[in-house]
Amino acid sequence: MSDWYQENIEPEVRDLVKYLRNNGINTTCSCGHEGYVECDYDCDGEIKRLHDLLYYYFAGDYPPFREPNYKIEVRMVVEKGLISQSCIVITVPLLPEAV
Repeated sequence: MSDWYQENIEPEVRDLVKYLRNNGINTTCSCGHEGYVECDYDCDGEIKRLHDLLYYYFAGDYPPFREPNYKIEVRMVVEKGLISQSCIVITVPLLPEAV
């Protein structure tokens, strides 16, 4: 019987990917030589609230109507087991000046 992890996941991140998947986290992409694992994320809690606020800002009552295009990135840096940075970065396309 073949081992899917052995055949498909690079050795540098194989144990981490297996650990995450065994604990209910769906990994979607990983790269051992670049040192990352991407996971699915269900938009909930504060991130969902932020998305709703941004969506209604762009598409709602704030004239003029703008297509709601933006990116929300959650960043957390952990050093020696402690969170040293935790932030949300919102990126929007350049917007025309208000008239």
